[in-house]
Amino acid sequence: MGVDFEKSGAGTESRVKAMTLDDVCETAIKCGFVRSGIDRDRPIRRRADVDGFFRMFSVNSLSNFKRVFAANALKAPRVGGEVFVEEKARDNDDDEVTWECPSVDEYETLAKNWDKEHVHKWRMLPKPGGAVCRPDDWYALYAAKMQVEKGDVEGEKPMWASHGGIAYDEREKWDFRMKLKGTPRDAAKKKFCEAYGRAMLKEREGLNFRKY
Repeated sequence: MGVDFEKSGAGTESRVKAMTLDDVCETAIKCGFVRSGIDRDRPIRRRADVDGFFRMFSVNSLSNFKRVFAANALKAPRVGGEVFVEEKARDNDDDEVTWECPSVDEYETLAKNWDKEHVHKWRMLPKPGGAVCRPDDWYALYAAKMQVEKGDVEGEKPMWASHGGIAYDEREKWDFRMKLKGTPRDAAKKKFCEAYGRAMLKEREGLNFRKY
C-alpha cells in the first residue's frame, strides 16, 4: 500500500495508526532509499533503507514518523533532497513574569557562570544522527547573553552541521536569538535575568538539569 503523502498533516495520529513498517519500506524503495548489495528477491524490510528514509524527516522511528506525518503536510522525499525539520512549538514568550528574578545588577556574575559545569549541570537532549540539543531555558539564556555582547543575530538560519547531519543546536541558537532581534543591551540583560529566574524554578529542575 505504501505511504500516501496527500494524507499527511491531518492533525491527528489516529488517522495514521494503520500505517505499518512495510508501508514505509515500500515507499522508501519507490523513493530510491535502497540498501546496496541486497538482492531484489530478499524481503522488503531487508532491501529498504528505512533509516535513510526516516532521516529525511529528522526522525529515527516509525512512531516518530507517524507523529510528524500527522502534524505536517509532507512531500515524498528523494535521495539527496531537502530534509524536513519540524519546527517545535515554543512556550509563550509574552507570558507575564510571575517568578522571582535576580536583579539586573547581578547580570555580570550570572553571565560568567550560568553555563559552567561546576555550577549547573545542564541536560543534553538526544536528536537523530547522534546530535544533541540543550533545554529551551539554556537557549533563552544563551540568546540574551549574545544579544548583550554581540547584538542582533546575522546571516541565515543554519541547516547542516560539520559532521553532515542537521545542525539542531545551531538552529535552536539562531531561533532564540531571532526572538531578541532589536532588543537594546540593557533590556537584553533584563531578559537574561528573567530567563535565569525561570530556569531555576523548582518545577523546571528536571527539564533543565541532570543530577550527576
